[in-house]
Amino acid sequence: MLAGENLEERRVTMAFRHFALHKKCYVYVYEPPYPHEDAPTETGHLKPLIMMKSSVFGFDIKIYDGENQDVLYAHMSKDAFRDILLSHGDDSYCLTIEPGVDVAFMTALALMWDYAISDMQKNN
Repeated sequence: MLAGENLEERRVTMAFRHFALHKKCYVYVYEPPYPHEDAPTETGHLKPLIMMKSSVFGFDIKIYDGENQDVLYAHMSKDAFRDILLSHGDDSYCLTIEPGVDVAFMTALALMWDYAISDMQKNN
């Protein structure tokens, strides 16, 4: 995610990790001074704010605190019946957000997850 004057500052990075049985995504938030959009993406010095993890087949995605997986923020499930048997049409999801959690932020993360995963599948 870019922000700042002329959208040149990198504020957030989503880093995907692929494992044999699931995918994970770590959301890193930068502190000032913000790196330029063209600067190398380095997250080694950052702690993840959010961690997203999919089930084996990717139909269930859980959104956790980046440092404590005991803290669940949201759960997104995909309609497996529609995805497997009706291999066409729109995807259908259910997003459940825990009380006290920012609904707009969790919804944006869920949409970004879906967009990124769909884009990765098209490019493989």
